[in-house]
Amino acid sequence: MVARLRAALARDRVHHAYLFTGPTRAGKRAAALTLAAALNCERSPGDPCGECGPCEKILAGIHPDVVTLEREGAAQLVPIETVRTQVVARVGLPPHEARMRVFLVDEATALAGPAANALLKTLEEPPARTMFILATIAPDQLLPTIRSRCQRVIFAAPAASLGGGAVDDDRSRAVDELAGELSDVALGHRPASAALTGRLVEDKLVTPLALTAAAQRLHQLACDQLRAGGRDPAALTRHGAQAERLLGWQRALVAHNANPTLAIDTLLGELQREARP
Repeated sequence: MVARLRAALARDRVHHAYLFTGPTRAGKRAAALTLAAALNCERSPGDPCGECGPCEKILAGIHPDVVTLEREGAAQLVPIETVRTQVVARVGLPPHEARMRVFLVDEATALAGPAANALLKTLEEPPARTMFILATIAPDQLLPTIRSRCQRVIFAAPAASLGGGAVDDDRSRAVDELAGELSDVALGHRPASAALTGRLVEDKLVTPLALTAAAQRLHQLACDQLRAGGRDPAALTRHGAQAERLLGWQRALVAHNANPTLAIDTLLGELQREARP
């Protein structure tokens, strides 16, 4: 997987649409963000530095030209309105800042029927300077026409590295471990600690990915409880709010150049206070 993407970057022959498949926590989103950074890095295109403006914004999830199609509602689907406003309305215009605009779908099976069909039209006639990265754990559930227009990349956990600025095996493990510890704090399973703060801020590439992964865990927990007929609406709401808080702090760290140690300490304190109703 890594060799294919590296070779495509080196030859400037990246595909306009990729389908990242593999199990949960295989690093599909981390690889998608790293690929987007590789395409737009100012210092070393093709080998993201992780430090320039585009890299920092992309890895933090706040770049205006790297757009995630968000799931909505109790069913957690991507509605057709999102495809129309986030994709169709943009593809006719050049990117705001980036060399390459990238659209991400974290779980492509969440594309509702009309949304999938609307996206398919764009995949059939891909605009210049635009890439789509669809990720899924269940590729067979996607429309065959969508699968046929994407170049498939198969992931196995843990995810490997794309290069110097990518999440390598050590970083992948660190992201996974820290996300688990953050989730435990949010759920009240462990207290916040200075040691956890220190580990979260020692690698600035790991920090935003760990916050995002922890938010995804809490969000998935809420979804699983809802599907199982959860009888505690307050807990579901709390998990969702904590996920949003994690993402909010992730954005603030980059957007406002916040002191990372102080920011993480504050975040952990808030998560711990909200862990119990």
